[in-house]
Amino acid sequence: MWIDLYKRKRANILHFFVFGWGAIGIAIVTFYPRILNAISWFVGVATWSDLIVYMSVIVLFYFYIILYNKTTTQDMKITSLARDNAVFHAIGVLNTTTSIVFVVPSYNESEIALKVIQKILSAGYGVVLVDDWSSNNTFTDAIKKFEKSNFVAIKHPLNMWQGAALQTWATYILSYARFVEYVVHFDADWQHRLQDIAVFKKAFKNNPNLDIVLWSRFLWKAVNIPMSKKIWLKFWSTLFTWLFSGIRLTDPHNWYRMIKTSILPQLTITMNRMAHASELVDIIYAKKLTYQEVPITIIYSAYSIAKWQKISNALGIVRNLLYKKFFYR
Repeated sequence: MWIDLYKRKRANILHFFVFGWGAIGIAIVTFYPRILNAISWFVGVATWSDLIVYMSVIVLFYFYIILYNKTTTQDMKITSLARDNAVFHAIGVLNTTTSIVFVVPSYNESEIALKVIQKILSAGYGVVLVDDWSSNNTFTDAIKKFEKSNFVAIKHPLNMWQGAALQTWATYILSYARFVEYVVHFDADWQHRLQDIAVFKKAFKNNPNLDIVLWSRFLWKAVNIPMSKKIWLKFWSTLFTWLFSGIRLTDPHNWYRMIKTSILPQLTITMNRMAHASELVDIIYAKKLTYQEVPITIIYSAYSIAKWQKISNALGIVRNLLYKKFFYR
């Protein structure tokens, strides 16, 4: 309540500054137009008309941020309600003896996702499927096939993307399965190799103080990775993550990761789309969590490549990250 009152008071002050002092400024320059020339000369602007243009851009940018903040806040509230509804209607149960659980976010994966889940279950791990409102039968088929397994199925009531799916899964674990020791993020399109989980487990065994272990395809190998993707990930993505988050990783966009359940409350993902990987790295730095990169192999098939986001979408990720870090309130 106090936080809401503080935000409201701060918004009122900003609005008064813009409208109140803006109105006073317009009244003054209307009766004393020479003041604009003096201000223009003082700030180094050629003419008073240029000054008005620059000030207008600043004011418009301010209102854009205010509007974007409001829409983002509403989206987060809708996401939270949708997530709570999805978790409440989760189907299945995890064995209380389960120490490692895999989350498999899925959107229209169909048979591929079912094969991935079957392989994970056969290896003795628990699985939480988060179906992101697929238009096919992935959710119902998974329930029928794994109903009596160490398996839970959750379906979003609307499409909210991978970041939201990962946070939905974390919400379920913290609400109903705190007995789980480790959680693993795993793709549903066969890019990841299940046998690489041994590398993650070894890292935790060698250093019990680790909070999170991240993959790196560039410490080992990436099979069939296109050159454009490799250049982007090894240079631009790594450089931006280092400048943005203060952490120098060899592979910052790491979907395959193993996390201690005890730190999940500190890893709250707020970015629903694909920027969640960079957001998580930012959280690791801000919370001073202990981490380690480990070498794994990732396989790029024609199927997985066809489902990729365009590299041009990275501009949207950068915009969202900068907005959240510097402007979101």
